[in-house]
Amino acid sequence: MSALATVDPDAGPVAIVWWPEEEATVERLRVARHARLLLVAPGVAPPVARHPEEDWVRRPVDDDDVRARIASLLDRLADGRERHVEIGSGRIRYRGRWAALSETEEALASVLGADFGEVVELGQLRVAGGRRLSDGSIRVHLTRLRKRIAPIGLVVRVVRGHGYVLDADAGP
Repeated sequence: MSALATVDPDAGPVAIVWWPEEEATVERLRVARHARLLLVAPGVAPPVARHPEEDWVRRPVDDDDVRARIASLLDRLADGRERHVEIGSGRIRYRGRWAALSETEEALASVLGADFGEVVELGQLRVAGGRRLSDGSIRVHLTRLRKRIAPIGLVVRVVRGHGYVLDADAGP
């Protein structure tokens, strides 16, 4: 089991934590909205999992069962239940990770994030942040935005002739 266990959110998409021994870590992960699998000690009541990014399994457990729970947790999150981005204070947060944004990038991300996963027309982006942006300026800032958000698992896609979509990166 120790080869899979980690409490560092940057180490992977799902943190594995010991319950109740690492309760403080679980709280930190909850605040960060990072996916987590709790390994519950024998004879201890498991916490009520009220968050889609949390699951638990009773110890002792074999590695195959842990892998299956992790796969199930990731599938649940990929089903669209975890489609929440927070934008403000010069940054964008997604699934426990964040990236710094310039003022214009934040304005564009706010418009796109309000309709996460849906097409946003170019006209809506032209007035992002209360100022008028040219089409060329929008393209430049979206290029920069794409580079900033890629490491946290987000992408901005072009829907030719219709607009842009902020979405989760499905990978290669």
